[in-house]
Amino acid sequence: MSRKIVNMQIRVTDAVRERAKKVAKSRGDTLSELVLKLLASSGDKELKKLIEKELLERPKPGRPWDK
Repeated sequence: MSRKIVNMQIRVTDAVRERAKKVAKSRGDTLSELVLKLLASSGDKELKKLIEKELLERPKPGRPWDK
């Protein structure tokens, strides 16, 4: 089954972006995964359920043969 992926953008300073990337890396996540996990913690049950499903179905970054 094919999934349609869309882009979502936020506007932040370079300092915020770089710090967020460091935090995500220290947790073993990508920046996108970190943002999704933070959105899931918003308290909305439906959003949390959708994000958990997305994170399970999402392919990990990198080359597939290195997994």
